[in-house]
Amino acid sequence: MQEHGRHTTIVEIQHLRMVAVLLVVLAHIHQADARFFTTTLLDQTAYFGFAGVDVFFVLSGFIIHHLYRDRRGLDVRYFLKRLNRIFPLYWIFTGLTLAGYLVFGDSLTRSFAELDLIASLTLIPHHDLPILLVGWTLTHELYFYALFGLALALPPVWRVRAAGLWAAATIAATVLMPRDVSPWLSVAFSPFNLLFLSGIALSVLRDRLPAWRWPLTVVALAGMIGGLVWTHGGGLDAIDAAALRVPVFAPFAIGITAGWLAWKPHLPALAARIGDWSYAIYLGHLLAISALARLLPESLWSPLFYLLALAACITLGWLTHIAVEMPLLKAGRRLIDRYAPPPRDRAGD
Repeated sequence: MQEHGRHTTIVEIQHLRMVAVLLVVLAHIHQADARFFTTTLLDQTAYFGFAGVDVFFVLSGFIIHHLYRDRRGLDVRYFLKRLNRIFPLYWIFTGLTLAGYLVFGDSLTRSFAELDLIASLTLIPHHDLPILLVGWTLTHELYFYALFGLALALPPVWRVRAAGLWAAATIAATVLMPRDVSPWLSVAFSPFNLLFLSGIALSVLRDRLPAWRWPLTVVALAGMIGGLVWTHGGGLDAIDAAALRVPVFAPFAIGITAGWLAWKPHLPALAARIGDWSYAIYLGHLLAISALARLLPESLWSPLFYLLALAACITLGWLTHIAVEMPLLKAGRRLIDRYAPPPRDRAGD
């Protein structure tokens, strides 16, 4: 543990959050590059950047287990704090995206008539993507948070068994369940669940990881090479199939997370700061990239667009984190403390 900012934080996790969000940003910059400009810097191999989502899922499992592994019983504060972490900033960027649809109309990814406002605001499982496209990943996050919170009511030994049953059911459903089932079932038994469980396993095994640093490095590198080859050949169509995507990207997502925790590399302080801003960058980067692509000339030199778009995404995330995200989180925590104060033995929680 290292002191980072105002809280004691595992700084390697912040580094990994930076890696994850920048990978996703890179993939979406390539999408905009191919759509708006006459020349492109990269080919569809750049879609490997979407493996950053898989890294985020592994990190979520690690972080939640690390924070709450010693809790016993259902805890309303746990659920309220998870909702506070996800929704306020998400609603703001959803509102901004909705305003974009009102301004630009059908020139965006879908027509206005295709948008489902209720499903988008609540993040309930739905056949269509939310208004803010990256919101689909938050549906999986919320499902994991809910199950983990319910598992806190179980004795510790039963939690392990419940996790094993969930994993087995997920694998069976991935193999046997057709793709056109209810979106609720698709989320409940999504192969993405295995990434969250992998993160929990890494949290449990964290102290043993340094002994396996070299094999973990090999797994991460092999996973990266395999993912690059797969996306080069299949592009977005390959990534769209979660049943194939997760086995392909999992070695990289799990390997880089475990390897980074094992090696504990020293990076400049900015890397951890970008990790702090990662949620704001993640929610806002599509808006930044889309706006910039529409403002710049079609003949722009492609590498320059990548640099400008990356700088715009990081800057927007930084400003949003400071001016919006942190004040919202603090206000939410005050409300939670007021209406659901922690037990005396956990004062200051």
